[in-house]
Amino acid sequence: MRSILYPLALLFLLATVRLQGQDTHFTLHDYNPLWLNPAQTGAFSGSARVGGIYRGQWYTLNGLSTPSAYVDAPVVRGFRKNDWIGAGANLISDRAGAGGDLTLKSNYFGFSAAYHLALDDNRRNVFTLGAQYGSTSYSLDVSNPVLVQQLTIDPGLGGGGQTQGEFQPQGMGGAGGDGESYTDINAGVMLRSVLDPDKNNLLEVGISLIHLNGPKRNSLLPMSNDTTGIDTLVSGPRAGDDERRRRGTLHGHARLDLELSEKWRFQPSVFVQNSAGVTAASVQAWGSRSLKPNVNLRLGLGYRTGDAAQVLVGIDYEQLRAALSYDITLSDARTVTNYQGGFELSAAYIINIYKKPTVVPTMLCPKI
Repeated sequence: MRSILYPLALLFLLATVRLQGQDTHFTLHDYNPLWLNPAQTGAFSGSARVGGIYRGQWYTLNGLSTPSAYVDAPVVRGFRKNDWIGAGANLISDRAGAGGDLTLKSNYFGFSAAYHLALDDNRRNVFTLGAQYGSTSYSLDVSNPVLVQQLTIDPGLGGGGQTQGEFQPQGMGGAGGDGESYTDINAGVMLRSVLDPDKNNLLEVGISLIHLNGPKRNSLLPMSNDTTGIDTLVSGPRAGDDERRRRGTLHGHARLDLELSEKWRFQPSVFVQNSAGVTAASVQAWGSRSLKPNVNLRLGLGYRTGDAAQVLVGIDYEQLRAALSYDITLSDARTVTNYQGGFELSAAYIINIYKKPTVVPTMLCPKI
């Protein structure tokens, strides 16, 4: 059975390598603000915010896992008294493997900053411009001799067509097996508007562009020595520098927070991601129920076009927000993945640091 599963895992992971031009997507996109849009940096009421999200899927096939973490804060006042500047950092790690024998790794770490421009004295309408600078490193490790053979045998027999001299079993893709890396520059804008201050009704709309600098991503699969100009591991002609450059990924997002009654709020959201020519839209409808002061239960359903239905549940407890989601695969991929979907678990906490007031002693006259 293992001899059958290894080639299948190899083919699937090679396809994953080819699809790395498409960026990671999250079902709980609103719980990963700095990934969603750099303009989200410092866009909250509090002293600092820390959070994280974990996504896992397809464990019976190759075990994709994507943990992410971030921290941000509004750090300083802007040029005007109602403006402010936010700063933060985030980390995203991707890992796809087949039983530890074949592992594709990708890690991103970036710093972001945002300028929040208040459009009125009460900060009910705020326009934000954000930017992010980071670096992505990636590698492919192959430790099983059966999989190594699959990569080196003749492509006509289902292999990769690589020679033993070309193939680097560990950390494939860089000299000495260290992998590859590239630098990313991202930017975004956002508008937040309080529609009704008495009911805390809110509208948020934003757009961001990832890979603004068009970084060049070198192939993790070494070229063969054939003279036909065809890469035997990647279909089509060998890619030149222009073809290896990452296309920009577009994130568009919008959400509403509306009061329906004293106990219920309606919180719909839309997220659109265009990556490597592939567009996916996620529509979600959350309902928030107040259980007691500072405790809200959130339930929701969502749908990502051509891919999956989403079941959503969350809890807000004072300054803590947590959520869980499960993707029910609806596409043809459900047969390949044994009808398994993906799940996400996220949490965020806002820290409030209050400045101790300075009390000036007062002398009272006893005759008064």
